[in-house]
Amino acid sequence: MSLEEKTETKGIHEIVKDIDHEISSYDGCSFKSMERRSNISSVLPAGFNNVYLKSSPIEFNLAVSAHLFGFVLFEILSSLVSKVLGFQVWIPIIMTIWAALSMCQAAVTTSVQLGIVRFLLGAAEAGFSPACIDYISLYYSRKELTTRYGVFLALAIIGGAFTSLLAYGILQIKGGPLKNFQIIFLLEGAPTIIIAIIAAVFLTRGPGDARFLTPNERSFTVDRLKPEGGVDEKNKSVMKSQSKSAFSDPRVYGYVLIATAGIIPNNALNIFLPTLVNQLGYDPVTTQLMCVPPFAIATVVMLIFSWIADKYHNYRVRALIIMIADILAIIGSAGMLGTSATNPNLFRLRYFFTTLMACGVFTSQPIVISWLTGNIVGQYKRNVTIATFFTIGNIGSVVGLLVFTKDAAPAFKNGMIICLSMSVVQFVLCFLMKLHLEYENKRRDLVTLAKHNAQLSESELKDTELIKEKAAKLVEDEPKFDEILCDRHPNWRYIS
Repeated sequence: MSLEEKTETKGIHEIVKDIDHEISSYDGCSFKSMERRSNISSVLPAGFNNVYLKSSPIEFNLAVSAHLFGFVLFEILSSLVSKVLGFQVWIPIIMTIWAALSMCQAAVTTSVQLGIVRFLLGAAEAGFSPACIDYISLYYSRKELTTRYGVFLALAIIGGAFTSLLAYGILQIKGGPLKNFQIIFLLEGAPTIIIAIIAAVFLTRGPGDARFLTPNERSFTVDRLKPEGGVDEKNKSVMKSQSKSAFSDPRVYGYVLIATAGIIPNNALNIFLPTLVNQLGYDPVTTQLMCVPPFAIATVVMLIFSWIADKYHNYRVRALIIMIADILAIIGSAGMLGTSATNPNLFRLRYFFTTLMACGVFTSQPIVISWLTGNIVGQYKRNVTIATFFTIGNIGSVVGLLVFTKDAAPAFKNGMIICLSMSVVQFVLCFLMKLHLEYENKRRDLVTLAKHNAQLSESELKDTELIKEKAAKLVEDEPKFDEILCDRHPNWRYIS
């Protein structure tokens, strides 16, 4: 069936759905396989702690968070390597290295050894998330990205729940040559090597040579994204221009600040949620089982909000949804601060607040990412921006990790105060960014109207939607993009 016939009989949404299914059937396996870098969270209640490594709590936490320094140093470099070598080469390589290093954690006996392995683990994984996010953006339009990113990040949360279930089962094992947490490390890393091989077979550089799409679907995917900046060719001058623009665009730094504020509580909760649950009177085995509901509920909430962000993209709801997620996180962290951590009668309430906090901090991330990628145009500019986004964001997340030390149990007051503060900061920054983007959109619409000598009354000048409609009608037959950086074009509209 030709592309024209397919479009006529099925419609654009059905075609996108077909492509979505084919991508998830093949490439999706690589997304699922990269276990969370916080896989160490499942072994904390199992006896892998500072006592086992004969170190102080702060030394242990520094070793655990060493992967973040690997991220910071290699994130941007790794992302650029993925563009040079291609996704089909680089993603399987870093998946395999990551898996091997993850299993090496089973052999460490000191905090220094753990810190070295964790640093290398972070370096290996540094380019994975940016590469996957950038890869997804090659196949879907701006209005389709949030749900896909939500699914991608949901797999990490589901991985947390699955890891807890796996740990629960392993902790039932008594005796044997290996400790329970050593078995957990080995079983979490080994499958990734197998999936890396599968990813190497099916991943491609982009939609233009995707093996899982028909020739017509490849052309369709590339052509329909051209009005949004298109798929750039491998061109050194374009790479240089767009990379430079990524560092000179002030909006990039605004998104990075928003990301940093969100990543601090996100990473802290990702790693220490089992520890928080363990403080509610559960034994180490039951703790693993009780970690599943918060992860599962947070996943459902995140997917619902991600779907809403795409479904109602015309109403510019991304910033609003992020702020709603922040409110959930604020209520959750404030509830943890306001209830006693030593009163067994309040343990169920604290469990509820922990779950609410998880829903908030996990939900905001895919929407922030889609907000960023939807407003950053140009493949190389977006690639560098996403890497910078994760790099600086992970610098901030070190703060979140260092305040959840064992000696701060069971309340972890300082950690909760920081998580609460960062959720408030993200709320404020999102609100300010939304105001800025709405102002910028209106300014560009007015430039378009002035260019066409359109006359508006004073009352009409106050009606933003009317200005938008008139400007859009005037330029409906004009191209909406430049060859390199369409976000500089007067007719380009930012998602707010």
